[in-house]
Amino acid sequence: MRQNQLSCLPDGFRKLTGLVNVKLWDNKFQTFPEQLLELVELEELDIGCNELTEVPENIEVLQKLKMLRLYKNKLQKLPDTFCNLRKLEMFYLGDNGFSSLPRDFGKLTNLADLWFGNNRFEDFPEQVLCLVNLKILNFSGNRLKKIPEDIQKLNKLENLYLDKNELTSLPESICRMTSLTVLHLQDNRITALPMGFGSLVNIRKKADLRLKNNPLGQPPHEVCAGGIQAIAAYQEELGRSTATVVPQLKLTLVGTPLSGKTSLSNALIQQVSALTKEEDRTHGVQITPWPTEGDVKLLVYDFGGHPIYHMTHQLLLTKGSLHILTVDLASYRREAFPASVGKWVDILRARVPGTHVLLAGTHVDQIKDAEEIRTKCEDIETQVDQMQQNYVKDLDRQMRNIKKELQGTREESSNSSQNAYAKRLNELKDLKSKPLKFSRVYPLSSAEGLEGVDALRAEILRVLQDTSTFPDLRRVLPKTWADLETRLERLRNKNNFFSISWSACRMIAAEVGLTSETSMQTAVGYLHRKEVILHYGENEALCDHVFPDPVCIVEIFKGLFHYDTDSVFSVDNPRFEDMVCMDLDRVKTSLLQNGLLSRDVIHMLLSDSPMMLQPDLVMDLLLEFGLCYPVPASPSTAAIFGTGQQYRFPSYLQSNPPKTYNEVWPPQIPENQDQIELGHILKGFCPPGLFERLCVRIHPHITYREDWKDGVMAWKGADLQIMVQRTLRRSGDSGNENAPATQLASRFDVINPNDEIDIVLTTRAVATDVNRMWKALLPLQEELDNLLKEWPGLTHSSFVTCPHCIKNNAVGDRFRFPGQILQQHAPEEDRMVCPRSGGTAFFRTSLVCPLRAAEEADIEAPPTSGKSTGAVNNADVTGFGNIVVQTGDDCVVNVNIEHNMGTADSEVQSLQCMTVEDVEEFLQSLRLDEYTETFRQKGVDGAMLASFDDRTLRTMGMRNPSHQQRILGAIAALGVKTSYTVSPKR
Repeated sequence: MRQNQLSCLPDGFRKLTGLVNVKLWDNKFQTFPEQLLELVELEELDIGCNELTEVPENIEVLQKLKMLRLYKNKLQKLPDTFCNLRKLEMFYLGDNGFSSLPRDFGKLTNLADLWFGNNRFEDFPEQVLCLVNLKILNFSGNRLKKIPEDIQKLNKLENLYLDKNELTSLPESICRMTSLTVLHLQDNRITALPMGFGSLVNIRKKADLRLKNNPLGQPPHEVCAGGIQAIAAYQEELGRSTATVVPQLKLTLVGTPLSGKTSLSNALIQQVSALTKEEDRTHGVQITPWPTEGDVKLLVYDFGGHPIYHMTHQLLLTKGSLHILTVDLASYRREAFPASVGKWVDILRARVPGTHVLLAGTHVDQIKDAEEIRTKCEDIETQVDQMQQNYVKDLDRQMRNIKKELQGTREESSNSSQNAYAKRLNELKDLKSKPLKFSRVYPLSSAEGLEGVDALRAEILRVLQDTSTFPDLRRVLPKTWADLETRLERLRNKNNFFSISWSACRMIAAEVGLTSETSMQTAVGYLHRKEVILHYGENEALCDHVFPDPVCIVEIFKGLFHYDTDSVFSVDNPRFEDMVCMDLDRVKTSLLQNGLLSRDVIHMLLSDSPMMLQPDLVMDLLLEFGLCYPVPASPSTAAIFGTGQQYRFPSYLQSNPPKTYNEVWPPQIPENQDQIELGHILKGFCPPGLFERLCVRIHPHITYREDWKDGVMAWKGADLQIMVQRTLRRSGDSGNENAPATQLASRFDVINPNDEIDIVLTTRAVATDVNRMWKALLPLQEELDNLLKEWPGLTHSSFVTCPHCIKNNAVGDRFRFPGQILQQHAPEEDRMVCPRSGGTAFFRTSLVCPLRAAEEADIEAPPTSGKSTGAVNNADVTGFGNIVVQTGDDCVVNVNIEHNMGTADSEVQSLQCMTVEDVEEFLQSLRLDEYTETFRQKGVDGAMLASFDDRTLRTMGMRNPSHQQRILGAIAALGVKTSYTVSPKR
């Protein structure tokens, strides 16, 4: 909460009759200040974020009002007289308690922007339909159940926000609102879009059409993800072809190795015992169709349990699936919960939040004591429930921190910094509303007798009846699309069909009736997003290929990634029959120490796979999935692999930082350098392969690099140093978010719930290179952000480390600013205070604000000719800082109305008589605190201040042009008196 928040205005404020813009947001007003009603020249009034309970009847006296902000108050109704504000163009009423509007509200026909978000509207107010000049209408976060057919009357509407309501359908007339460029409909209950919805062609950006979190079956979500063009193509084909319902769902089995997944799959599908031997356990993924009772078809995905395969599994864990988590009850121990159950809960929650998970306790035939079975099941259920509670607590903690930042910020509510906070807050609220849905533990055995299997099968069939949870079961497709899917599925069983060309796919599409190239592309895009096939249309090397079997990438993993490298790189392996033992040892050592494999060795590892009929395609897939990156041959590696192309696989690296680490990157930053450090904190879980894929993704953005298990030391160009690191802070240090972190012992470490993983991006260079540092670092940050988006349920927070703390080597006590600071507008201050210093130490703003760094790089500060000028009134209002007023000639002055302010008869002190202390307070009122010490040392009083121009200010150390203009404008507005009044608008 800000200090000195106002709850009333001094009576003298009514004298400021020339004001055109007043902002009183984020104060403590409980009643509408009556002094404002005498400011008849007002055009813009912001009194949002207060505690107002009513709007006065005589608000209509403000006839010139064009913009009014009353958001985040405690209002429930507007007076009828409000409808006489006929010049009103923008009205912000969000976050109140409104459920209706005055009868004549429709007469405010000049309204262009209308914001009613987060109120209590259950019925769409018909008065709004009369506001034919509306361009923006926001009803998000209400309780609307229906949109009127006459919505099309708002034919100038460009942005329409109807998200987070209770809509089940949309009127057909919305399809004729072709001026729409933004339409938000997420978080409703919409099951189908009206035919013709694809005609909204002006919604060009996919991000501007939001439909997620609706139980859509027509069109399916995978179509909607392609944007309005994909929806148009779908609806066109649906009109041309026959509509068909395809009730198909993915059922995944996950769990630790040897927990009985494959045997359970056999028992469920075949209804007989078919136990799997250890040597026959699943490596990778096995897919089996299961035609259940009725017309529902399940595709059962049996996932190999070893950690080496986890990075591939995430590609096949999709939203809208049903999951079974198997636990070997015979070997289960309470202390083993994090490894045997907890990590799978983390993976599912992070990858597919809100999904259904059935718990299966296997191998009960090996337990003789029924009480032991009951106790173990209860323990698993209790610990799963505790994980759920801890997850919610962590979300609540993050939301409290963000709300605190929102309250403390001084920027307007519409700026990009607050938008970033609000966006993250909404994401966290969304996650909190989507907990994993767990069943009880079903104890069972896949051995003879199939004890407990029928109960699990019955639960599966019961859950499938909930079509609102599984909209895939009622998805409507054009028959041509369904036929194309069937034809491509048939190719999976043919050994020589690793991929087909785009032209071959086109021929198949034509055979099933898809003659339009656009319709074929949309159908293939839908099947790709559904992960029935793979097609990378934006990858130049892969766009001409369609992969009918999405498990092909897992097959590549099976060939390249092994947890038993000794047996693989052995002379007994027929793949390496042409290599001697010494050469194989060198290849294995190079792989484990440097992550390196040559193209030839990769071909040998995959030699018995049909994929190697297209070896170049395999390498392109490896690069597309971010599993490796190409490296040039060096003299040392040439001795092992020859001069052919080599690739580094970060997932295999086991080495520690290079010996040159401290020499190249000394702990103490050189005096002539600055350091920028940012990143993400992951709480209790780091997705498998996330960091390794980041190490691959950054490769195009750097020039030279040295890699190890948990880091990359790199250079951009010849001299700009970059560091990318992953560190682990164990739960014993969790009380101190800045406690020294350690490196992971292995890439398969089990991370405890209170452990924290830091992924940190750092660069350092000479102080004049700040903008260049940001240009090098932000692309890496973007790559990390994109990877994190693949894990929507992951608990993480972004940060930017205080540069002053870094410079002073405060390893265990570094302050971290919230990462949202990166998205804020460039602040006017040159320097910021280190929060750990108690206000005594500063650092350059550009070291935490990339926009400011870019601004400083671009500015060539021209001298200002003379002093700023401006006319003043004589309203005799004194004091400094917290109300923003604006003159008619756009001079902005910050005014702090003190609670004991005098009236118009108060004695006024002239500028010439201001003391050094008065000048210091004056600077603070303008938020130029960093100059107060210099001005005090120079003994600047009011008389000196009155004579200042831009050149004088530069000699005082004020080189920022915006700071110069601010202080000169304020001096000019003061004139010869400390009268905070401004000229009327001309």
